[in-house]
Amino acid sequence: MTERKQKLDAQLCKHSYDEATERVSRLASYATSRSLKKIGFGDYYSLAEELCKKDIIVLSISIRRLAEMTKSATHLKELKVRSFNTDNEKNHTETQESCWNIIGNILHGVEIDVMKDVGKYTSADIFDAMNNYEEIDAALSIKSDKFHKKTFSAVEFLICINTFLDGAEDILSKNRIFVGSLYE
Repeated sequence: MTERKQKLDAQLCKHSYDEATERVSRLASYATSRSLKKIGFGDYYSLAEELCKKDIIVLSISIRRLAEMTKSATHLKELKVRSFNTDNEKNHTETQESCWNIIGNILHGVEIDVMKDVGKYTSADIFDAMNNYEEIDAALSIKSDKFHKKTFSAVEFLICINTFLDGAEDILSKNRIFVGSLYE
């Protein structure tokens, strides 16, 4: 397959790439943090969750724009994220969703929940769950008018996004648009 040079708007590509990279950094810090509760609950805890939601939306917009500008949406469709889908009767199914579909779900979802506090999710024994104050890597749950709930690991999603950004950086550099470490 031959690589051909595309006519790309350098400023728009740089803007989308920079926004995506910044949001991946912020979300990775939040998603992998294990000590939020040590500071205590309060405004900061709910604000961190709200910032996570905002960042995931801005990230999705930026990645989708970058994929469309560079004509690389196919790459996002090939990258997979494990997803747990819940229907109205609370039945669960596990699937592999394309990163492209997850982005669309985020952008068109009517509700986004962030699960960071999983004491209540980790054990079948209710007493163990009540005493578990551990945090996990964040999980995101999306509700849509097309499905009840879709839940996936924020870290798995960020790995897909980061993989995509590596490929996008290559496409941009072939078009003489230098971003990230190539820019420095």
